[in-house]
Amino acid sequence: MILRKLIVSVACGVWLLVWAPAGLANEGGGEEAKEGEAAVGPQYVPLEGLLVNLEGRRHYLRVEVQLRVDSGASAERIKAHMAPIRHALIMLLGGRNPEQIAQMQEREKLRQEAKHEIEKVLAPRHADEGLEDVYFTDFLIQ
Repeated sequence: MILRKLIVSVACGVWLLVWAPAGLANEGGGEEAKEGEAAVGPQYVPLEGLLVNLEGRRHYLRVEVQLRVDSGASAERIKAHMAPIRHALIMLLGGRNPEQIAQMQEREKLRQEAKHEIEKVLAPRHADEGLEDVYFTDFLIQ
């Protein structure tokens, strides 16, 4: 009986840690766009995680990227071109030297290169207006 209560308590705790923060994130004061309206003000557009092979044997990079855009309208324009954006980033990041990109200065340089590559993808599609910055929100070299 005690073991059963312990299991239920642990399950509830795990549920709260995993699901409750997502539900609480939108509480309190924030203006959300109604259906059919673009959100006003800066937005962050997350890309699906990227996993690329690095130079050498059995080295890889896992990176999460978010794009900062000036408005919800810009976010929607950019979201329509995620496949070519992901392709450009995979081509940019793959084959890099793991020791080199482990250095902070090189990661910052790589971030700037990523922004430039994304702008090159979006410009011919008339979707580059509104892209403000690119952030690596997770960067794991192994």
